[in-house]
Amino acid sequence: MAVPPNGPRIVTDHERRPRWIRWLVVTTLVVIALAGSYAVYVFVTDEFSARYQAMTGDRERLLALRRELAERLRTEQLESERLRERLAYLEKSQQIDREACQQLRQSLRDMQSRLVDAQEQLAFYRGIVSPENEGRGVRVHDFIVRPDRDPARFELVLVQGRQQKDRVRGHFTIDIAGERDGESATVAVRNAEGETDMLFSFRHFQEFSGSVTFPDGFEPEQVVIVVQREGEDQSTETRYEWQRVVAGKES
Repeated sequence: MAVPPNGPRIVTDHERRPRWIRWLVVTTLVVIALAGSYAVYVFVTDEFSARYQAMTGDRERLLALRRELAERLRTEQLESERLRERLAYLEKSQQIDREACQQLRQSLRDMQSRLVDAQEQLAFYRGIVSPENEGRGVRVHDFIVRPDRDPARFELVLVQGRQQKDRVRGHFTIDIAGERDGESATVAVRNAEGETDMLFSFRHFQEFSGSVTFPDGFEPEQVVIVVQREGEDQSTETRYEWQRVVAGKES
């Protein structure tokens, strides 16, 4: 059954409290909430600020470290480039030195070879003009056979005493005596024109060369050189053992 609007109602303790108390409670709660929020804000702000400062400090240190490492890397790269250039220079210098040394050694060998040739020629000409050879007429000064050539080659030098002023003329022959198939045999030496009886004409000395072909099975033992001077009846014969004319003369 409905209660009339103006009829009696029940009043609670809450409704009997003053209104300002409620407002005080509410205000207090709001203040407490705000204070708590502010405290949380301050704490969070301080925490983030500290972390931000720490992160900023770390970032600055990392950037400084990065700059230091970059500078060190650049320095190392420059040093590495300098060392590579230095190494290339040293390698080139070493190559040049090696080539120079090789050229120097080759030049030294050539000079030594020319010196030996000059000494041999000096000894040769001294032998030609030596006083001990005076008055001996035409003679064989040197004879060499080079059997390693094909055909074998010979070289001969005829001389006369230096006091002899007139030109001397004549002819000579060269025979190589040996064995073939157990029997004695002789091979005649020929000059460049294929002649066995060779002519000479000189005042002090004259050089000759030619070839000799040995038949199969021929074993040379001795060289016989016969020189016949023009205007003289008697010839001059010179004999050499085969090993003497070839020993140390092969090329």
